[in-house]
Amino acid sequence: MQSLKAALPVEISQAIDSLNSLNLQEIRLRTNRPTTVLYYGKKYFLSANGITADVKNAISVSYKDMENFVMTACQHSLHSFAEQLSKGFLAAFDGVRIGLCGTFVIENGISVSIKEISSLNIRIPREVKGCSIDALPHLTNPIANVLILSKPGAGKTTFLRDLIYQTSFLQNPPNVLIADERNEISGSSEGKIKYNLGNFCDVISMADKVFAFRCGVRTMTPDVLACDEICCNDLEELKQVSECGVKLFCTIHGQDICDIKHSAFITSFLDIFDRFVILSNERKIGEVVGIYDKKFSRLDR
Repeated sequence: MQSLKAALPVEISQAIDSLNSLNLQEIRLRTNRPTTVLYYGKKYFLSANGITADVKNAISVSYKDMENFVMTACQHSLHSFAEQLSKGFLAAFDGVRIGLCGTFVIENGISVSIKEISSLNIRIPREVKGCSIDALPHLTNPIANVLILSKPGAGKTTFLRDLIYQTSFLQNPPNVLIADERNEISGSSEGKIKYNLGNFCDVISMADKVFAFRCGVRTMTPDVLACDEICCNDLEELKQVSECGVKLFCTIHGQDICDIKHSAFITSFLDIFDRFVILSNERKIGEVVGIYDKKFSRLDR
């Protein structure tokens, strides 16, 4: 958090000093428009004195402020982060993911760069040790193929991170391979893992998930493959991984049991997964509101 604060415009950095950093989830910067934060799961404007509901008191940042922040996040080498920038994100400051909006440069139908950045969404990762403990008996006895669902910002990655950590205390702990495409799960830097994921995990970070699936399963012989925010393009690869006897811990965007039953996107994964964990952030990040099996029977009553 300190390295992030040092990179932010001074007025923004000073304003968030008055907040409880453990409950600050997002900072949204928009050029010459009010800065907003997601704080305790609710949206507020950011003022010089902290949060406010009055847009008139909100801080704004200039285009130059945005440029300076992005340059710092890229360690003053846009070339080194060109691939990330072309995909509309930056992984910086030990696991912080920064979403970018602006003018994308398209060549032959493929995004190759971004310029004139107009918006930044700074998502601040958290560890919530123990948030998966109550769910553990339903997911690891025996180890199941687990799909974790929630709306954005409700704690999917936080729950996944803790689930990986908790498996290291099982009687026969599995080797977990983490396909960390955007470096949010592990926060890896210089060969070190920022977050405590236990003693039995290996991380492939900043690589395309399909590459991690194919390369990692062959070379690391994991018992469990963990990855964040799967999509339709991952379906066939995940099937092959599962058929190899490797268990899956994955997350996906979804709202509730109705999505599991009826969303065409999610139902395409039903043949693979045995357990479905639905999360909410109504009261706290990563709160479990339901665990279901393949027959949609609730297990955590």
